Amino acid sequence: MNLPKKYAKNIYSLKYFLDLLYEKYEFIDELSNKKRFIYNITFILCLVFIWFCIFFLNLKTYITGDDYVYSFVYQTQERLASISDVFESQYTHYFVWGGRSVVHVIGQLLLLIHTPIVIDIINSTVFLLFICLIYYHITAGKKNSISLFVIIFCFVWILQPVFAETVLWITGSANYLWGTIIILLFLLPYRLFKNQGQKKIMKLLSTILMLIGGIIAGWTNENTAAAMIVMVVSFIIYYRINKWEVPFWAYAGLFGAIIGYIIMISAPGNFARAEGITVNALFVAYRIVMHTGTFINYLGAFNLCVVILLILYLKFSKENKSAIIPYVIIYFIGSLVSIYVMSFSPGFPARAWFGTITFNIITGGIVLYNLDYSLSFTRQIKNSILVFCMVTFAFSFYDAYKDVTAIDRIWKERLAIIEQKKQEGAKSVTFKEYQAGTKFGLGDAPYALKYMSDYYGIEIQLER
Repeated sequence: MNLPKKYAKNIYSLKYFLDLLYEKYEFIDELSNKKRFIYNITFILCLVFIWFCIFFLNLKTYITGDDYVYSFVYQTQERLASISDVFESQYTHYFVWGGRSVVHVIGQLLLLIHTPIVIDIINSTVFLLFICLIYYHITAGKKNSISLFVIIFCFVWILQPVFAETVLWITGSANYLWGTIIILLFLLPYRLFKNQGQKKIMKLLSTILMLIGGIIAGWTNENTAAAMIVMVVSFIIYYRINKWEVPFWAYAGLFGAIIGYIIMISAPGNFARAEGITVNALFVAYRIVMHTGTFINYLGAFNLCVVILLILYLKFSKENKSAIIPYVIIYFIGSLVSIYVMSFSPGFPARAWFGTITFNIITGGIVLYNLDYSLSFTRQIKNSILVFCMVTFAFSFYDAYKDVTAIDRIWKERLAIIEQKKQEGAKSVTFKEYQAGTKFGLGDAPYALKYMSDYYGIEIQLER
């Protein structure tokens, strides 16, 4: 096929650029493998860069919505002043609103800290821990990969539909980021278990720890914890299929998770909120169809790529092809369960997809990590994914920067006006309502105006 000269030239230029790029990445990988010191420094620099990106966003994010509500002893006008206030709040919360006591305790403990930058540091560090946990669930402690770590971060950045609500917002991060971290920590022993024996004292200690850990993990979040329980059962079935001796801690963890989940979903507050809502077969069927559509919208393209990578793995891998398939299936089952268990719920907000997307990223990451990279075309595929992720991150971070900087400016002006009005003895102040322009910013939450007014000591109103 003869192309016009100008098109042929562009195509050859692009090919030269890509070949050069691949050679550069291969050179870096080769150099890193030969010089462990350089490799470790590069990994640390990646960690530091990611931490500072999230810290910057946290620094520009102000409390909003439920943060004002949970800054008070629940359903009172008394500001949180001690840890005992937090537990008093959650006792009331359990009977009035819902059973996510563990994550709401975390949220209120964060709100007890009256120095915002300390909260920002903690939340940014916890996010980094979250990325590390995804990484270890994928690699299972095998050979490190800087490129995989960067890809994981970028996929979390790209795929999470309401990043600010689940990572930057204090109450939202406690519910979803912190809650998912607890679940990933609890699941890690199941992922790493390889039928190794234990001393008696370690058996007892691990059993106690997993029982307690299971209760805490099961008591975090309705759909993600339900998926976690099904995944634990799947892990145990996998052990038994392999004729492994299932450790007692595995059963203890499952038992604890079920107890924690029952405590959470049986909260009287859940039933009080659900009063008047009818759930029937037609309702459930409708929700299943809607959730499937959202699943395709959020993760359809991603899972199509995972399927392609899985086909390449099965066709070209020289290792035991059945080694990773059970784990791919288990994490994907977790994704599906976390979606369709919500068919019985009247609502499924975008932030509740946080755990679903996390399990799905692990699913794809396991396949990507285990491709045979002795083949040049698989290395080019990984490097192409890495380049795509980094370019997408760079452009979207610029948008995020503009959005959070604008919101930061609005809030600095508001706080100055609030202080001025209070000094003048004014009873109220009115602000123009704003909403964020990207998923990295947080807009106004009119439902929390009463608590917002109590928080600042002046009546605050919003106008559209």
